Amino acid sequence: MPTNSVTLWIQALRAGDDTAAQELWRLYFGQLMQIARSRMASLPCAVYDEEDAAISTFRVLCEKLREGRYPELADRDELWKLMLKMLVRKVGRRSEYEATQKRSASRAPIDSADLSFSDDQSLTVFVAEECELLFCRLNDPNLEQLVLWKLEGYTNDEIAQKMNRTRRTIQRMLSLVRDIWLKAGDDADT
Repeated sequence: MPTNSVTLWIQALRAGDDTAAQELWRLYFGQLMQIARSRMASLPCAVYDEEDAAISTFRVLCEKLREGRYPELADRDELWKLMLKMLVRKVGRRSEYEATQKRSASRAPIDSADLSFSDDQSLTVFVAEECELLFCRLNDPNLEQLVLWKLEGYTNDEIAQKMNRTRRTIQRMLSLVRDIWLKAGDDADT
């Protein structure tokens, strides 16, 4: 395995190796900055910018890996997906914060039309990104299929038959999905 292997750097970072963190930083920081810049383009220029978002994302990732979080994380693709997910959440929370600050500063009543997306495409992109983030959290093809069938309107009994499982097993699987997604929401708040 080459010495510049992301997999080795992930393992070394878990063990507290600062050199591994520097290598990952060198490899990914520019990409994180570009994505943060594009996602934050509509936000007002403030003290918190795309560099802050990228730095914060990378810092939190390193802390969590050192704490032993994300034990399933093993390669560059998984690492990139995780960093991207963390960055998107940070930018989203910042956007919400900026919107809250703007509303509280103006104290103007909110018209329901103000809450709508500017076009259908932006809503579609937003929903697709959120769904992708939630599905990434499941990390199990059976749970993903279960959710897809529920979204398509199948009953628990129908899904049990399709998956060759009992109705109670399907209920437990749905409960597991809820727990995973609730934890994802809790993690996003911290």
